[in-house]
Amino acid sequence: AGNVPGRDTGSVVRELFGSAKQTVLVAGYAIHRGREVFAVLGQRMTDSPGLRVTLVVDVPRRSGDTTLDADLIYHFAREFREKHWPSERLPAIYFDPRSLHMDPTRRSAMHAKCIVVDRVAALITSANFTTAAQTKNIEVGVLARSPALAESLARNFEGLIAATALRRLPT
Repeated sequence: AGNVPGRDTGSVVRELFGSAKQTVLVAGYAIHRGREVFAVLGQRMTDSPGLRVTLVVDVPRRSGDTTLDADLIYHFAREFREKHWPSERLPAIYFDPRSLHMDPTRRSAMHAKCIVVDRVAALITSANFTTAAQTKNIEVGVLARSPALAESLARNFEGLIAATALRRLPT
Protein backbone atom coordinates (compact mmCIF):
# COMPACT_ATOMS: atom_id res chain seq x y z
CA ALA A 1 0.00 0.00 0.00
CA GLY A 2 1.43 3.35 -1.01
CA ASN A 3 5.14 3.56 -0.32
CA VAL A 4 5.27 0.70 2.19
CA PRO A 5 7.63 -1.99 0.88
CA GLY A 6 6.44 -5.54 1.18
CA ARG A 7 6.44 -9.02 -0.30
CA ASP A 8 3.98 -11.81 -0.07
CA THR A 9 4.73 -14.25 2.72
CA GLY A 10 4.85 -17.24 0.37
CA SER A 11 7.72 -15.76 -1.64
CA VAL A 12 9.76 -15.09 1.48
CA VAL A 13 9.09 -18.58 2.86
CA ARG A 14 10.02 -20.28 -0.43
CA GLU A 15 13.21 -18.20 -0.63
CA LEU A 16 14.20 -19.13 2.92
CA PHE A 17 13.45 -22.83 2.42
CA GLY A 18 15.32 -22.85 -0.89
CA SER A 19 18.42 -21.27 0.62
CA ALA A 20 18.75 -23.73 3.53
CA LYS A 21 22.06 -25.57 3.73
CA GLN A 22 22.31 -26.99 7.28
CA THR A 23 19.25 -26.43 9.48
CA VAL A 24 15.68 -25.23 9.30
CA LEU A 25 13.42 -24.65 12.27
CA VAL A 26 9.74 -24.05 11.54
CA ALA A 27 7.29 -23.21 14.32
CA GLY A 28 3.67 -22.82 13.38
CA TYR A 29 0.10 -22.90 14.49
CA ALA A 30 -2.25 -23.87 11.66
CA ILE A 31 -1.35 -25.98 8.64
CA HIS A 32 -3.70 -26.28 5.67
CA ARG A 33 -2.69 -27.53 2.23
CA GLY A 34 0.78 -28.02 3.62
CA ARG A 35 2.04 -29.87 0.53
CA GLU A 36 1.98 -26.56 -1.33
CA VAL A 37 3.45 -24.52 1.50
CA PHE A 38 6.22 -27.03 2.25
CA ALA A 39 6.97 -28.09 -1.35
CA VAL A 40 10.30 -26.24 -1.58
CA LEU A 41 11.40 -27.46 1.86
CA GLY A 42 10.53 -31.06 1.04
CA GLN A 43 12.50 -30.84 -2.20
CA ARG A 44 15.41 -29.22 -0.38
CA MET A 45 15.45 -32.12 2.10
CA THR A 46 15.49 -34.59 -0.80
CA ASP A 47 18.33 -32.75 -2.55
CA SER A 48 20.37 -32.21 0.65
CA PRO A 49 20.42 -35.36 2.80
CA GLY A 50 22.42 -33.56 5.52
CA LEU A 51 19.80 -30.83 5.97
CA ARG A 52 18.21 -31.11 9.42
CA VAL A 53 14.66 -29.84 9.60
CA THR A 54 12.68 -29.41 12.81
CA LEU A 55 9.00 -28.53 12.90
CA VAL A 56 7.20 -27.41 16.04
CA VAL A 57 3.47 -27.76 15.50
CA ASP A 58 0.19 -27.40 17.34
CA VAL A 59 -1.62 -30.68 18.02
CA PRO A 60 -5.01 -29.36 19.12
CA ARG A 61 -7.73 -30.81 21.30
CA ARG A 62 -11.10 -29.31 20.46
CA SER A 63 -13.32 -28.18 23.30
CA GLY A 64 -15.28 -31.11 24.72
CA ASP A 65 -13.18 -33.73 22.89
CA THR A 66 -12.43 -36.69 25.17
CA THR A 67 -10.34 -38.65 22.66
CA LEU A 68 -7.27 -40.31 24.18
CA ASP A 69 -4.08 -38.26 23.78
CA ALA A 70 -2.38 -41.14 21.93
CA ASP A 71 -5.23 -41.26 19.40
CA LEU A 72 -5.14 -37.50 18.78
CA ILE A 73 -1.36 -37.68 18.29
CA TYR A 74 -1.66 -40.67 15.94
CA HIS A 75 -4.34 -39.00 13.81
CA PHE A 76 -2.41 -35.72 13.66
CA ALA A 77 0.79 -37.52 12.59
CA ARG A 78 -1.07 -39.57 9.98
CA GLU A 79 -2.82 -36.52 8.53
CA PHE A 80 0.45 -34.59 8.48
CA ARG A 81 2.19 -37.37 6.50
CA GLU A 82 -0.71 -37.96 4.13
CA LYS A 83 -2.00 -34.43 3.53
CA HIS A 84 0.68 -31.91 4.44
CA TRP A 85 4.17 -33.24 3.89
CA PRO A 86 5.38 -33.32 0.26
CA SER A 87 8.26 -35.81 0.42
CA GLU A 88 9.28 -39.21 1.79
CA ARG A 89 11.85 -37.84 4.23
CA LEU A 90 10.10 -36.39 7.25
CA PRO A 91 11.38 -33.62 9.49
CA ALA A 92 11.73 -34.05 13.24
CA ILE A 93 8.33 -32.90 14.53
CA TYR A 94 7.64 -31.67 18.05
CA PHE A 95 4.53 -30.48 19.88
CA ASP A 96 3.55 -29.06 23.24
CA PRO A 97 1.79 -31.85 25.18
CA ARG A 98 -0.13 -29.26 27.21
CA SER A 99 -2.23 -28.67 24.08
CA LEU A 100 -3.90 -32.03 24.79
CA HIS A 101 -4.92 -31.30 28.38
CA MET A 102 -8.54 -32.27 29.08
CA ASP A 103 -9.03 -29.19 31.25
CA PRO A 104 -9.44 -26.23 28.87
CA THR A 105 -8.11 -23.82 31.50
CA ARG A 106 -4.80 -25.72 31.47
CA ARG A 107 -4.64 -26.28 27.70
CA SER A 108 -2.11 -24.37 25.62
CA ALA A 109 -1.43 -23.83 21.93
CA MET A 110 1.77 -23.64 19.91
CA HIS A 111 0.92 -20.25 18.51
CA ALA A 112 4.42 -19.07 17.58
CA LYS A 113 5.03 -18.60 13.88
CA CYS A 114 8.63 -18.35 12.79
CA ILE A 115 11.24 -19.87 10.53
CA VAL A 116 14.96 -19.99 11.30
CA VAL A 117 17.35 -21.00 8.52
CA ASP A 118 20.97 -21.96 9.14
CA ARG A 119 20.95 -19.88 12.31
CA VAL A 120 21.53 -16.74 10.24
CA ALA A 121 18.07 -15.72 9.02
CA ALA A 122 14.73 -15.59 10.82
CA LEU A 123 11.21 -14.82 9.70
CA ILE A 124 8.83 -13.92 12.50
CA THR A 125 5.33 -13.63 11.14
CA SER A 126 1.62 -13.62 11.86
CA ALA A 127 1.11 -16.00 8.92
CA ASN A 128 0.06 -19.59 9.46
CA PHE A 129 1.17 -22.35 7.09
CA THR A 130 -1.93 -22.13 4.95
CA THR A 131 -2.33 -21.16 1.32
CA ALA A 132 -4.46 -18.16 2.29
CA ALA A 133 -1.91 -16.86 4.79
CA GLN A 134 0.94 -17.36 2.34
CA THR A 135 -0.73 -15.78 -0.70
CA LYS A 136 -3.69 -13.52 0.02
CA ASN A 137 -4.25 -12.61 3.66
CA ILE A 138 -2.97 -9.36 5.06
CA GLU A 139 -0.19 -10.62 7.32
CA VAL A 140 2.77 -8.95 8.92
CA GLY A 141 6.23 -10.37 9.33
CA VAL A 142 9.82 -9.38 9.80
CA LEU A 143 12.63 -11.08 7.92
CA ALA A 144 15.87 -10.55 9.80
CA ARG A 145 19.20 -11.68 8.46
CA SER A 146 20.61 -11.53 11.95
CA PRO A 147 22.70 -14.42 13.28
CA ALA A 148 22.15 -13.19 16.85
CA LEU A 149 18.35 -13.23 16.52
CA ALA A 150 18.28 -16.49 14.56
CA GLU A 151 20.56 -18.17 17.11
CA SER A 152 18.43 -16.93 20.00
CA LEU A 153 15.21 -18.25 18.44
CA ALA A 154 16.78 -21.63 17.61
CA ARG A 155 18.21 -21.98 21.12
CA ASN A 156 14.83 -21.16 22.66
CA PHE A 157 13.14 -24.05 20.85
CA GLU A 158 16.10 -26.37 21.40
CA GLY A 159 15.88 -25.58 25.12
CA LEU A 160 12.18 -26.45 25.16
CA ILE A 161 12.97 -29.74 23.43
CA ALA A 162 15.86 -30.53 25.80
CA ALA A 163 13.65 -29.78 28.82
CA THR A 164 10.95 -32.05 27.31
CA ALA A 165 8.49 -29.16 27.34
CA LEU A 166 8.12 -30.08 23.67
CA ARG A 167 7.77 -33.76 22.79
CA ARG A 168 8.68 -35.60 19.62
CA LEU A 169 5.71 -36.55 17.47
CA PRO A 170 5.93 -40.23 16.59
CA THR A 171 5.95 -40.58 12.83
